[in-house]
Amino acid sequence: MRLTDLNPRWVGAGGPGITDAQDRPVPARHGVGLSFTCPCGKCDSDTARCYVPFKNPLDGGPELEPGRVDSWQRTGDTFENLTLTPSILRNPAKGGCGWHGYITNGQIVNA
Repeated sequence: MRLTDLNPRWVGAGGPGITDAQDRPVPARHGVGLSFTCPCGKCDSDTARCYVPFKNPLDGGPELEPGRVDSWQRTGDTFENLTLTPSILRNPAKGGCGWHGYITNGQIVNA
């Protein structure tokens, strides 16, 4: 299955009307992560989306949450050529469905 079959979206952050804890405007960011419909086949496809934050966002800026344990290294800059490492696990202990797999060159591969 291709990532493009799963309604992928780049995730942004900040922008107009968004402020930090000190009430300072937060600049708009693009491509800090990815969201897509869960490929497990068991989840409700309308609401079950996977979110994957990037260590190296598309916009060239810093990682959105430095030091976050669950963030992924990205290569590629389109849904068609995206590769993420390590694998992705929708951990049941954290409310996920248990799907475990990879995104490699835009292809979804079950682990």
